[in-house]
Amino acid sequence: MAASDTTTVRVRRPDSERLHTLAKARQASVIDVVHAAIDALERQEFLRGLNQDYQQLRSDPQLWEQYVAERQEWDALA
Repeated sequence: MAASDTTTVRVRRPDSERLHTLAKARQASVIDVVHAAIDALERQEFLRGLNQDYQQLRSDPQLWEQYVAERQEWDALA
């Protein structure tokens, strides 16, 4: 990895220690732990948004009924 492909991120000392502990436990590098944490947070945010979308859809009975009917059509094709 070239130096231009990286940057420095400052973290509090306790967080750095936590990263090192996690890396050691996983037998991975600190950067791999950081990547895994970013991936997990992105998945969490995606699912939170998806949940909000379903809640909004469910709050409209007509739209929810259309969604359920469409889902049943797709399930019948499987």
